[in-house]
Parts: sequence; structure tokens; C-alpha cells
Amino acid sequence: MAVFLFYGQEEYLLEKEIKKLKNELLDASFISMAYKVFDNPQFNSLLECVQSSPLMFGNTLSIIYLDKYLTGNKLSLDDKQIECLDSALSCINPSVNIIFVCKIARDENKKPDSRKKFYKTLSKYSQVREFAQFKTYQKELNSQISKMAQEKDLSINSAAVSLLIEQLGANLTLIDSELEKLKTAVHPDKIISPEAVKKYCTSSEDIFILADLIIQENKNEILKQYSLLTEKRHPLEIFSVLQSNFQRFIFIKNYEKKMSAKDISLKLKLHEYIIIKTQEKLRKTSLDKLIQIRENLIKAEYKIKTGQSIAGNTVLELALLS
Repeated sequence: MAVFLFYGQEEYLLEKEIKKLKNELLDASFISMAYKVFDNPQFNSLLECVQSSPLMFGNTLSIIYLDKYLTGNKLSLDDKQIECLDSALSCINPSVNIIFVCKIARDENKKPDSRKKFYKTLSKYSQVREFAQFKTYQKELNSQISKMAQEKDLSINSAAVSLLIEQLGANLTLIDSELEKLKTAVHPDKIISPEAVKKYCTSSEDIFILADLIIQENKNEILKQYSLLTEKRHPLEIFSVLQSNFQRFIFIKNYEKKMSAKDISLKLKLHEYIIIKTQEKLRKTSLDKLIQIRENLIKAEYKIKTGQSIAGNTVLELALLS
């Protein structure tokens, strides 16, 4: 039996650990029957999963996403339900393995609410692990990228790693995708040089330009810039960076009259000059408009992820026009 509680903003490492445990705990021949995923289930489904019996082919593994329970008040359990869950967790079957997961959006300074009885009950029986997102200035980020390259049978020196961080930031999902592209681009060589990073990796600055064009409502230039970006990046990668940008814009706009630029910079861990320049850029843009743009981007990303649309250009255009 293994019970875990994973949470954090770094989706790449969190999902990688889930995959690792899946391979370790389950027989590959029976994964389709032994592996289940639940998205914020109602109490009865949650309890049924915890109380489930082993199957004849060995271990089972359930991934249970609980962000709506643990990071807000969208879903909750009453005291009687928590008592039932506590009892079930205390005698979970040895062949039943569960990973409770609380994903947190990048750049959100949130954690599961440890004051909740639900969290306390889960943590009492679980191995708790946080997957915090890296900051660009952390030395550990450089080591992590080097490790990711090695896993792809690539060699990358410190100069190329630094340039990769400068180009892409600290989002490991994006960096992993770019390393895959670099692996193909430099084949049959296995060395990633700074020159290769400059040549084949799209700079986050290019996406920042796109964000500025969206604010300016310059639709012709938006589509031109977006077309250039999609030559090197998947639409989902672009949407991910755009959403982070607009999440930051929303925070700055919301607190510009409540906090000083210095305080905002400390909160977001950005240079004060960047905050001041962003405030100037957003002066004529309302908070409601920024929120609407981010909501449109989220809906566009959802349509691509769920297969409702394959044409990224069309999705983005509709998102902007709406």
C-alpha cells in the first residue's frame, strides 16, 4: 500500500513522479484495469475508491485530483463525511495505492489549506510532497535542466542552460518540449550548444510581444506574430505562457492602487522597474478586460486539449474576437 498527497505548481515534476510510481506499482499487462483517474469526485465516489478491494491481478493505483476541495471552497466535506473517510484510510487494503493530487496554477502563491479537516485527514495517512515551481535565479533549476537533457541522451553546457532559461523562463514543461525539438534539430549530434538554443528555441520575449499586441487589440499583428510563434511552438505552449503573463498583469492592475510598485515587485519576485513599465503599459486597460482576455485564452486552450478544435490559429482568433 502506498498513499501520497502531491501538490504544487510544477506540473512537469508532479506528473513525472506519478508516471514513475505507476510503472513501479502496476503490472503493465493490467494497467487498463488497475489504473484509474478521478477529477474532484463527489464524496461517495471518493469513499468507494479508498474502500476498494484488490483485484486478482495485484496492485491498483488511483489518481484523485482534489484541487477544488483543497485550495478553495468550491467543494467540501462535512464532519461526518470526513470521519468516514478517516476510518476508510486507516484500514486501506495493502494492494490499493492512491495518489491525492492538488495542482496549483503557475505563479499562484497558493498551497492546500492545511487548516481544513479534509487536508489534515489526508496528510495523516499520506506521504506529503510539494512540487514547487522553480525560480529563474535558483541554481537548482540549472541542475534540473541538465538532468532533463541527460535523460534524453543529450549533453548541454552551463552557457546553453543559462540561455535556455533566459529564453523560456522556469517552466519545465516548456523547457522539456524545447529539449525534444533541440534533440531532433541537432541529430545526429547529442550536444546542445548556445548557438543551437538561439537558432531553434522561441524566446519568451516573442510571446511577451504577442501579449502586448493583444492588449493593444492590434488583430492583424497578433495573427502575424502568432503565426511566427507556431512555427517553433505548439499552441498550448503559447497559451500557457500567455496565461501566466495575463495572470501577472491582473495582479499588477488589481493592486496598483493598494500597493507600491516595490511591494508588488517583492510579491511577484520581479524587478521594480518591470512593475513600473507594466503599469504604464496597462494604464488604459481595465481590470475587467484583462480578466476577460485570460478567460478567453483558458477557453481556447480547453478547446484544443479536448479536441474540439485542432486549428490553433482559428482558436486564438475566436478567443480574441470574443
